[in-house]
Amino acid sequence: MIRLLAVIWICFVLGSVASAQSKEDLQSQKQKAFDDLKLARELMEKTTAQRSSSIQQLRILQQGINSRSKVISTLESEVDLYSKNIQNTQLRIDQLTVENKRNKEEYARLIYYAYRNHTDYEKLMYILAGSTISQSYQRYKYLKYIGEFRVRKASEIEASIIELDVQQKSLNTQKSEKLSLMEDKESEQGKLISQRGSKTSMINSLRRRESELNREIEEKERIARELEARIREIIEEEARKSNSNNVYGTLTPEQELVGNDFRKNKGKIPWPVDKGIITIGYGNHEIPGLRGSSVKNNGVDITSSPGTEVRAVFEGEVTKVFGILGANYTVLVRHGEFLSVYQNLVNVRVKTGDKVLTKEKLGEAFTNENDQLANIHFEVWQERNILNPEEWISK
Repeated sequence: MIRLLAVIWICFVLGSVASAQSKEDLQSQKQKAFDDLKLARELMEKTTAQRSSSIQQLRILQQGINSRSKVISTLESEVDLYSKNIQNTQLRIDQLTVENKRNKEEYARLIYYAYRNHTDYEKLMYILAGSTISQSYQRYKYLKYIGEFRVRKASEIEASIIELDVQQKSLNTQKSEKLSLMEDKESEQGKLISQRGSKTSMINSLRRRESELNREIEEKERIARELEARIREIIEEEARKSNSNNVYGTLTPEQELVGNDFRKNKGKIPWPVDKGIITIGYGNHEIPGLRGSSVKNNGVDITSSPGTEVRAVFEGEVTKVFGILGANYTVLVRHGEFLSVYQNLVNVRVKTGDKVLTKEKLGEAFTNENDQLANIHFEVWQERNILNPEEWISK
């Protein structure tokens, strides 16, 4: 009996492993989206003292909208998962109900037969009534089998009743959790509508300051052009020193190893800050409400709280530390054939030639006095090629 119950329980657990794993993945994604949403809300609250809307506010608000959309998407996936699990559980309950009914009917027939042949005398007479010794022996084995089968069938009925109870409780729990998720989804959808309304109002406000914001965009583009030019100058200088068209043609075995390790960790490299949100991603971006406001970004812009420390994303060597007017300090760290770039730092703690470890502090992200937000610009290069940092840092 104990062995049978163990088998039933193992089957039940194994049958739900895939669903449990999917559920855990969805809950992890949902928690990450909630964390991003919380940080976006905190950063947005720091800008409430401003009388006018800013591009930075709009970007933070958009990030909050994106995070809430992800929350809703994961909630929808969880609801779908629960619906499938509920359907499968109900099918199992129906199957168990049919099996239990059939087992009880068979057991009832066995009990009736046993009642008609319940005394030892009746059993003996049944055996002796055989026409041959062989037939009598077969009748003896049959009676023995019937007795054992009746005991086994009783155990099966008891086990199926237990599993039926387990499945029914699981079904009730799943229905309750699904209802809770649907309520959460409805609540988040209401908040998303409100956020989108705030975004529309902010865009309308920005349109009234179009010329001012265009100057701000032009300044950002100037800084981006200067940063790219400085990095390329540094790379070409290194190429000249190594007398090779391949920038990293003279790497030491240790540097080559670091570069290979960097490549192997694509998608798993830590963020350059402990906590932050990407307010401008890699590539070309339109600013809603501003005509012809397409901006190219060679990296990612990360916004965080005042006092945020900037850290190396991987072990390497500091190639250069330099300043750019309007963008504070930039630190370049070489990881074999790769470069990581950290711009808009203050209180820099490293200098050219320093060896740094993963997550070692390089400096502090500059905090804008107007909105009390810390911002850094982060890039990844491979030789002379600019890469998308979002493909390298952990999700």
